[in-house]
Amino acid sequence: MPDESDIAQARVFYDLLSHEAVALAATIQPLTTRRGVARSTAEAQRTQRELREVRRCLDQLRARFPELAHRAE
Repeated sequence: MPDESDIAQARVFYDLLSHEAVALAATIQPLTTRRGVARSTAEAQRTQRELREVRRCLDQLRARFPELAHRAE
């Protein structure tokens, strides 16, 4: 069972990552076509990779700290 300080730190990190995910998603939005497909630019691809990595980290935090499972991105 994780220590309360670990859980508190995980919450802070989770919130920071969640804000980063929102910011990255907002950056990707103007880089999409009318059909919703991302344009094939280096910037769009880099941003999508970063967003996938942030979401992967969020998933891992939720798996490690079930207390975070109710938090939404």
